Amino acid sequence: MIFHPRPSPIAAAMYQLRDLGVDAIILHGPSGCCFRTARLLELDGVRVFTSNIDENAIVFGASENLKKALDYAIEYLKRELNKEQPMIGIVGTCASMIIGEDLWEFIDDDRATIIPVEVHSGSGDNTVGAIKAMESALKLGIIDEKEFERQKFLLKKATEVEKKRGMAKKEYIKPSYDDDLNEAINVLKNLKEKNGKIACVLNAKKETAYLFAHPLIVLNKYFNCINIANLDINKGLPKIRKDAQNILKRFNVDYTIGGLDEYAITGEKAVEILKNLDVDAVIVSGVPHALPIEKIDKNIIKIGISDGPRTYHPIKEIYDYAIVELDAHAKVLGKRDIVKSRFGEILDYMLRGTAEH
Repeated sequence: MIFHPRPSPIAAAMYQLRDLGVDAIILHGPSGCCFRTARLLELDGVRVFTSNIDENAIVFGASENLKKALDYAIEYLKRELNKEQPMIGIVGTCASMIIGEDLWEFIDDDRATIIPVEVHSGSGDNTVGAIKAMESALKLGIIDEKEFERQKFLLKKATEVEKKRGMAKKEYIKPSYDDDLNEAINVLKNLKEKNGKIACVLNAKKETAYLFAHPLIVLNKYFNCINIANLDINKGLPKIRKDAQNILKRFNVDYTIGGLDEYAITGEKAVEILKNLDVDAVIVSGVPHALPIEKIDKNIIKIGISDGPRTYHPIKEIYDYAIVELDAHAKVLGKRDIVKSRFGEILDYMLRGTAEH
């Protein structure tokens, strides 16, 4: 069992609906449910409403609350955003699902395309919420069977990576707000003075690649790097493909190992490429623990860059140096171009000084 906070299936369902292209999401529950996720998604252009159910609705039924919220959301989207046929996701919460609310009773509304996702925080792993969103999209004909099976496979693999090698591998992982920043920069400065060879690997989750590509772009300014990335523009839902296209405008890639939603399975491909490269260091940015980095030469310096204070210890177990980018996900929402990272900015400053001397 896991005894530290983990992402919610409700939040995962909301992000997956965002990827499907919804204009708005209605959370059928109290106004405080998934507050942070709701606010962050609005940075990405998704309007988030709530049915605002209270104790009275929990006892006597909340269907009327949801009807009023849906009427309001449709009118708002048509008036404020000129959406004649908006796409709206309705996402369950603990409160509405425990009392047995039926979200599917609203799908025949001819004013909008409605995608109900009956999920709550006790549904299981966070990816369960995303899979449920895909199940609803399949049932409504928004995606086909092939894409559904692909998404389901990738989401289950993402959970597998976290349970075996990431934040869900132990009952409790102490958060660390310190990392190996200074040590890693000194190593890279020494490599620069010795004309060392570097392999840069971008293995990032969806839009977080806007930030995790940044330190690798900086390294390419000072080293003759070999670049490996999960930036296949032909894989994933339309938003995922567009994000990959945007990043490729700024980051030249020598080896493409998959799409931005395939980060859980692209690690093996990256390592097979790395095994055949003559380099002094490997820097993996995004989800570095998805790479079986133990399989490459032990003499090669390994640096992992990831998000969140609970990732430090799992990454440190398999990399020589671990760098944490706090709030990476929050920083990239709504962005469509490279976002500067803490590590990248400091690295640029330090390596520029080396180059000037």
